[in-house]
Amino acid sequence: MPVTILTPQSIRNLGVYGIIRQAEVDDHLIPDGAVTEAINVHFDRKGAVTLRLGVAGLGATVAAGYPIWSLYNTQTGSMLVSISQGGSARIYTYGGAAWTSNLTGGTANIKCRYTNYAGKVILTNFGYAGNQYDSIRFWNEITDNDWATTGNPINPQQLWPYRFPYIEVYKNRVYVAGDLSYPGRLFYSSVINSAGNINWDTSSTGYWVDINPSDGENITALKRFSLDLLVFKPNYIYRFRTSGIDPDPLIKIGTRSQDSVIEGKSGIYFHHESGFYRYSGDFLLEEISRPISDIVEAITYTFSTSVAAWKDSDHIYWSIGNITINGIAWTNVVLRYTESSQLWTVYQYANLITNGSTYNSSAAISKAVGTYNGLVGTVNSGYTDFGQPIAYRMITKWYEWDNIVNQKVLQNIFAYCEKAQDSKIFYQVDDEYKWEEFGAITKFLNEFKNLNKVFSRIRFKLAGVSTKEPMVFLGLETPEGLNEGIINK
Repeated sequence: MPVTILTPQSIRNLGVYGIIRQAEVDDHLIPDGAVTEAINVHFDRKGAVTLRLGVAGLGATVAAGYPIWSLYNTQTGSMLVSISQGGSARIYTYGGAAWTSNLTGGTANIKCRYTNYAGKVILTNFGYAGNQYDSIRFWNEITDNDWATTGNPINPQQLWPYRFPYIEVYKNRVYVAGDLSYPGRLFYSSVINSAGNINWDTSSTGYWVDINPSDGENITALKRFSLDLLVFKPNYIYRFRTSGIDPDPLIKIGTRSQDSVIEGKSGIYFHHESGFYRYSGDFLLEEISRPISDIVEAITYTFSTSVAAWKDSDHIYWSIGNITINGIAWTNVVLRYTESSQLWTVYQYANLITNGSTYNSSAAISKAVGTYNGLVGTVNSGYTDFGQPIAYRMITKWYEWDNIVNQKVLQNIFAYCEKAQDSKIFYQVDDEYKWEEFGAITKFLNEFKNLNKVFSRIRFKLAGVSTKEPMVFLGLETPEGLNEGIINK
């Protein structure tokens, strides 16, 4: 076969399908607009690969080296965190100036949770059973000097000595669950009365319901959605509608992590060890994570109870800890799912994120995260992660061009990038393990010529480290090359 001109190629739509992993789809079937790996970049600008923004500290370090287990926005201009410090749990508040201690003496390394009801912030799970004050406390930052353990309007003393790690408000009642003695029982308050108070009666069947104790599993999460209160177990979801509970599980997929459950624009999202799912009502459950199946499978079972979610206007984020894929360790991993386009990408942060929340400072609304080493920050803020540079990379699929059985020669290539920042372009051919470097991208239009790279298939990698305004990679063009046909070796 005579040598011919290689058909010019244009790779200008990177990311329009997000990440599609080779463990799920062979490269020959992966669409050209997908990438097989993307770390710390996103595809919100269609057809472009954009470096993510950073994490800016919210106040000084809360308590250096100690994990933050929960975050909560009070809706009155302040943020609450619970933190394990010095062998016990503490609550800190932030009102725009500094973190201050608010409550001490709780049990270390458990997740407190919060809700708003009757004008109060309600706190659960601050201590272990045996402490009569551990069930529920309530507080109002404007009117209360301390977290109350008795009295109106919440009357937590009526729940002594239970401990409830899960809490939700649904149809004008407060629901709690997860007590060690009754792990499958859902307790609920009275409807708020004319005086603005609620009551509890743990001895009356009118104030609790057992959620199918014959299924052998305990309650792990509560979440209201539409007309239902969803009650999660590790492998089941039940619906509660005040007048009754599903006698059999609605869905035979559940979660081990309350903090992985979050409501987005299109439904309730949550993690199960088999994948990430979206529940849209009735029996409509969809697994959304097949394009990144090997990443999901790499989440450790021990971390499945700690997977934590937060959201912004069009994205759901899940912190999944440290994972290992093909012998390579990925640390402090966060998965980002775009609801409107149903795309995935992967972020890695300088610190392990333990939880996330909206923060309304009364002047602006941002997204805050807590970390394993006592830092709280706002995400998508600034150009570093708490002052640490952001390392990024993106790997394309394998390209065969004209025919995989033919030997090709790449003679030159153009790379397009806005705010290039010395990103580097690499290539890999056939079954070689090593990545070879074309060179650095230093301007908008970058040409690499006189290459004479011989290949049957080829793929590309973009990589760099940044502390500056995010680069936007627009793609590659290969105007010159040869097709040498089938070479007998």
